[in-house]
Amino acid sequence: MPKFTVVFCAFLLCVTWITSSAQVSDEDGVKQALMNYLDGGTYGDTVKLNKAFHLSASMKYIDNKTGEYKDVPIRDFLTRAKGNAGKTSNRKTKIVYTHISGTAAHAEVEIDGGTYKFHDYMNLLKINGEWKIVSKIFWREDIAAK
Repeated sequence: MPKFTVVFCAFLLCVTWITSSAQVSDEDGVKQALMNYLDGGTYGDTVKLNKAFHLSASMKYIDNKTGEYKDVPIRDFLTRAKGNAGKTSNRKTKIVYTHISGTAAHAEVEIDGGTYKFHDYMNLLKINGEWKIVSKIFWREDIAAK
């Protein structure tokens, strides 16, 4: 085999290895989107928070006080979040589970603020190679003071 062919094949193997190792797995991509949401809210990082959501995403929930159904464009949620930019919240967060099927995923995350707990259910899609939250529903659990 000519030296050029051997060198060229070695080059192709290196490029393939570097490219494949640089790609983010779907599981990592989903978790990254969820952590952008969780860390963005916890640390007042509006860049991360915005990165988590697709611009057309929605948020739906039942108001804890009035029992009223709410349907909020994510833009409104993100606009309100700007008021907490740079402020750290005293809360614990965790990803409860993720389920990925092709270019769609579903996940549950939990936000524990001590006297309350949010149970968020996220739907994500892989859009142009990047996982984005496209819808969020949640319920708030109030926890009695100990």
